[in-house]
Amino acid sequence: MSTFAWIDSSAEDRRRVLDAIESLKESDSRDELGLATIRDGFSNELFPGTGTLQTRTSYFLFVAWMYQAMHERNVSGRDAAQVARREELKLIGALLETDDTLGVIGSVARDSLKRLPSSIYWNGLREWGILQRPLTLEQYHRNFESFALKGDEARDDDRQLNSGSGRPVWHGALPPRPDEFPKKATFALRARDRAYLTERIHLSNGRSLLSWLLRHATTLDAPTPWHHPQLAEFPAHIAEALRHARNFSDAMYGAPFLYNLMLAEKAGAPAEQIERYRIGLAEWGAELAPRAAELASWSLKDLWAHLTPMINVSPSTIDFVSEWVRLRGWEAPERLAADTTARRLIEERERRLKGGRARLQNQRALELWSGDAGLRRLIYRWPSAVQVLSDLRPELVPHAES
Repeated sequence: MSTFAWIDSSAEDRRRVLDAIESLKESDSRDELGLATIRDGFSNELFPGTGTLQTRTSYFLFVAWMYQAMHERNVSGRDAAQVARREELKLIGALLETDDTLGVIGSVARDSLKRLPSSIYWNGLREWGILQRPLTLEQYHRNFESFALKGDEARDDDRQLNSGSGRPVWHGALPPRPDEFPKKATFALRARDRAYLTERIHLSNGRSLLSWLLRHATTLDAPTPWHHPQLAEFPAHIAEALRHARNFSDAMYGAPFLYNLMLAEKAGAPAEQIERYRIGLAEWGAELAPRAAELASWSLKDLWAHLTPMINVSPSTIDFVSEWVRLRGWEAPERLAADTTARRLIEERERRLKGGRARLQNQRALELWSGDAGLRRLIYRWPSAVQVLSDLRPELVPHAES
């Protein structure tokens, strides 16, 4: 297992290491076995508007304010994307001049930054109703000058944008930009900013767990949402969603261990690496032993009924998940490791998803495997939700004693 360590580090060194760790964490979330649709379905239900690449909640306002200012300057549609990129890169420097720099997007990459905050937060801006039109970022840039007009005067040059053409692009009650933004910017939210974002979440997604925790949370100290100490207080519809989400996470966690075990064996990996995946399967079984009765009574029919109104799960994914759960590998992980039915299920799933690039079939693809493919527990953007809750309700964040 790789680790980072540093001695006598400066604040700059610490920030660079934390950014590197974050980039590694994101790569671990690769969807090796095609479970992303279900994962994202539960994530959007519980914590709408959040995303794994999001860092600080202030970016929801930064992006909206930036585009508002561009409209006021009458930036042309031809230049909108380029000007927006330039403004977002300037924001990096402004935020790094403050005392709170943890979570600055692009702090290491600077001018070579590929994923700008606007692309990372765009879906959340739509989900929370801050961005009031069903636009992609590309559509917005392409029609930028049209959206400078107000209300019913707005012209839609793109036929895809006709729906809801009477609404302005940005929410009318957006808090005013701070003086000198974006030359000066800080992650510290003003009271009016927190009130506005909280209201947006409640009005747009009032039945979500994110909204409930904003109203009622007494702590954020929990490794997953189903370990939250107020679980018994959650409304019935949220508790039901969490029950399915947890069972899915627990039951499917063994699949990537078996997948990596098969890859390690095929690649001729060192014995200790092969053994590590066998140990991972054994630990998975031991962890789930107290929950065996719950998992045995879990109805997959109820799972699909819960998910169907929200997402479109392909028949092949339903078949894969159903077959895997029916094996109940957590009850005997040692047997599962050698089970030909389980191994064939994994192999066929990868071939269906990746075709000729399947590692278990393609030696070149196998050579590119670096270990631990997809070995990340599904917790449905809980860390991102905790960051939003921390920013909007700072009293929930424990502060070290001076």
